[in-house]
Amino acid sequence: MSGLHAWLLEKGNSSNYLFIKRLSANDTGATGAHQVGIYIPKGIVEHLFPSINRVDEENPSVFLNAHVSSHTCNDSQARAVYYNGRFFGKTRNEKRITRWGSGSPLQDPENTGALTILAFEHVPGSDSPSVDIWVCVNSDDEDVIESAIGEVIPGTLISGNAEKILGGFSVSTEPVKSGYIIPENWKLSFPSGSEIIQFATSHYTRGEADPDTQLIDRRRVEYEIFQVVEELHVLDLIRKGFGSVNEFITLANSVSNRRKSRAGKSLEIHLETLFIEWGLTQFATQAATEGNKKPDFLFPSSMSYHDPDYPDDKLRMLAVKTTCKDRWRQILNEADRISEIHLFTLQEGVSVTQFQEMQREGVKLVVPSSLHKKYPETIRENLITLGTFIKQLLDLYKE
Repeated sequence: MSGLHAWLLEKGNSSNYLFIKRLSANDTGATGAHQVGIYIPKGIVEHLFPSINRVDEENPSVFLNAHVSSHTCNDSQARAVYYNGRFFGKTRNEKRITRWGSGSPLQDPENTGALTILAFEHVPGSDSPSVDIWVCVNSDDEDVIESAIGEVIPGTLISGNAEKILGGFSVSTEPVKSGYIIPENWKLSFPSGSEIIQFATSHYTRGEADPDTQLIDRRRVEYEIFQVVEELHVLDLIRKGFGSVNEFITLANSVSNRRKSRAGKSLEIHLETLFIEWGLTQFATQAATEGNKKPDFLFPSSMSYHDPDYPDDKLRMLAVKTTCKDRWRQILNEADRISEIHLFTLQEGVSVTQFQEMQREGVKLVVPSSLHKKYPETIRENLITLGTFIKQLLDLYKE
């Protein structure tokens, strides 16, 4: 059993409250912002530290012991504080947890994008006295966690009772939006990812949006619809309870596998649809290259790639990774003829060191424009928007 497996077993009980996210560049300080530590919504802070929810004194706070199990570093005394200056003639009105310690992996820019779990010791109505932290050190760690709870998408936050989350029923801090009228037959059988995306088309924001804005909007709508359908199929079963441990495990595995299946193909389907809508029709998906490797997108076609007379400098590939920390190296040898490798990701930032390594390997990042501000300033001018990528290829193949 790995150290992470043992840690998850230890933390997976009702006395722990988990907060899970992927570290953004703002969280780790890679952008140079003044956030001072990992962002945790104030509603979670006030839930874990009820004693600070008051305005009879300025900036009430409480300390807790912060231990890191994934790395070797000293414990620190973190501080949960309510900056309530608005009630004292000032402007601030926010709750934060600060003072994680200068040597904490939470404050290391090289951990930007890393999947992270904060396990707070928690008794309802009392302040949490301690938190145990696991920052994933590689993709193997992340696979262990996501095999239990499903994919953790950059920008999303998961929190709640550890027993429930590690049982496969992780929930987002955002409420499920219920304003969608779901087809009746979906209540009987779970629709495929393609069916959900097709249904979502009638709910997208209309107007002359660019491909970057469209992608983010469409992913949001599709995920909201997926959550509504998931609740229809799962929530009543959870409320009824389970007759055996095996029944619980079977349902948890079913939920987790469905989430992973959706996440694995959703982004590629959205990109394929947008390419076609914007006139980029010359591409192949999952086309075999050397050694039967299959890049996500090959441009302009599989036939061109395998034609020795077709110019190498007109061949392109696009790999698609929701998160790229550590995983970006997997794409380096997917197409031997292509030296200019493009990687599309939704990760909220990378460290300067990691970006420089990508550049040395010929990897160019394609990132939706709304996420550029989440990258270190020195990197932003080298990022390619989805719209720019499409235009570059349209120009390349217009002859």
